[in-house]
Amino acid sequence: MPRLLPNAIAALAGVLAAANPAAAADASARMTYDVYVGGVRMLEVTSGVSLAGDRYDVGLSAHVVGIAATFSDWRSNVQSSGGLDGARVRPARNVVERINGDDARTTTITFLGGGRMDVEIVPSKKPKREQTIPPEKLVHAVDPLSGVVAILQALHLGAEACQGQVPVFDGRRLYRADLADGGTVTVEKSDLGMYGGSAQRCTVSLTPMVGDFNFGDERRNAKPTEYLQPSSRAPDQRVIDTWLASPGAGLPAVPVRIQSESPWGRVIVHLRAIQVGAS
Repeated sequence: MPRLLPNAIAALAGVLAAANPAAAADASARMTYDVYVGGVRMLEVTSGVSLAGDRYDVGLSAHVVGIAATFSDWRSNVQSSGGLDGARVRPARNVVERINGDDARTTTITFLGGGRMDVEIVPSKKPKREQTIPPEKLVHAVDPLSGVVAILQALHLGAEACQGQVPVFDGRRLYRADLADGGTVTVEKSDLGMYGGSAQRCTVSLTPMVGDFNFGDERRNAKPTEYLQPSSRAPDQRVIDTWLASPGAGLPAVPVRIQSESPWGRVIVHLRAIQVGAS
């Protein structure tokens, strides 16, 4: 069960956590999502965003619910901040806190520029390591939440929002995210979510590039254990589908549904509520 929870939240973090600043230069919103794994509700996620001029701040909090909560009190908090330069984001800091009972770990990435990263893991049984991934591979790298801001910022500016490649760095691993625009499609209304109607489909394919792809900092084994399940569509990739739409009149465009695969079954994320002006 514990490995199920990071799997679901990582699938979510890759494509979640920002609202489209469509109404004004400054915007804020808060969304609530339910995460289902194999048809069972496992997580509740709250995501808030604040955009002010040339700066963004994004947060995501998740905790287990339902049957999963009888086995674990796992929860996670993620924060990202940085600057906006047109359709580009310039990440400054990313903090990921994971808590399971008395076990807590915080990973902080500070973006120093030029592909240089300062990564601090607390607590860690090992001395702080120097940057092991060459800076030239990380020059344009973003953390997962900042990557979503980039997609929706491009959408807001009228640019192609779901195309090209983005390097994504989570503190230990570098992925290549290939973005593919699936066009405008109709999302059928589900009893589990608040939205049904027209949406833009965006597919993110994550390819592991370089870094530590074993689970945990101290454990080592010959078989890597990753958060995301390899896709049957592309065995060397992890594929996440997201559908973007405005859930109501006057509301910004946000992810209304997200779908991926895990070793425990299909992961489906439904938007349950949105509140504008509350970050």
